[in-house]
Amino acid sequence: MFQVQTESLISDLTQAMINDFTLSFSTIRKTTQSNALLNGQLTNYALYQLSGSIYTNAAPYEYGDCSCGSSATCISQSRIMDYYSGTIYLYVPGIYIGCYIIESLLQSDLRCFYNQSCIDELQPFLASSSQMNVSALDKSLLVQFMENSTIQEVMDELMIETWNSSIMYERYYNECQPSECSYTVDTKNSAIYIITTLIGLVGGLITVLKLTVPRIVKSVRRKKQLTILHIGKIWKQFLHCYL
Repeated sequence: MFQVQTESLISDLTQAMINDFTLSFSTIRKTTQSNALLNGQLTNYALYQLSGSIYTNAAPYEYGDCSCGSSATCISQSRIMDYYSGTIYLYVPGIYIGCYIIESLLQSDLRCFYNQSCIDELQPFLASSSQMNVSALDKSLLVQFMENSTIQEVMDELMIETWNSSIMYERYYNECQPSECSYTVDTKNSAIYIITTLIGLVGGLITVLKLTVPRIVKSVRRKKQLTILHIGKIWKQFLHCYL
């Protein structure tokens, strides 16, 4: 019972933590999207100014057939390219760009970082003063997630692969240490118990009657004798008056 109740309590606690985080994170995302806030990297709207105008206009970017003006979750495959010539050198598998960095990140996964070849292809494009020795992540350590699990799926679990709990009744007992324990057992009465109880009730009733009935009879007889004596006196007085 203790084990079951404790596991249920832990399950409720972890689920409550996940729900609280998910609600807060979702509120921030929806607030950003509904207010059409400009991304600091200007990946959702392009700002421009018409000739002769003092006002700045904003035009939503499009990723494929999806417009940032109507959806904040538009994405496209991340790529490394030459800004001036437009030459594409490498598409990064599992990594996306989109209207908002957070939205594109949530739809991305880490498959490239589990692949040593993918990491080796990325390294020449990393701005670093010295060569970095980067090793791929170990797939064998994965328990709940997969190498292509999205960041959204990982975030939904609070980025926790597994929950490890240690349930020790001794520590619980030492902490709570009740002064006394009581319990109630509900059972059906057996035939022997019922018969014994009835006999006890009958025997008790007989004892009560033995004690009370004689006294009641004596009291009734005494009242009856007093009534007869009183009537006799009245009758004698009546006869004496007429004789």
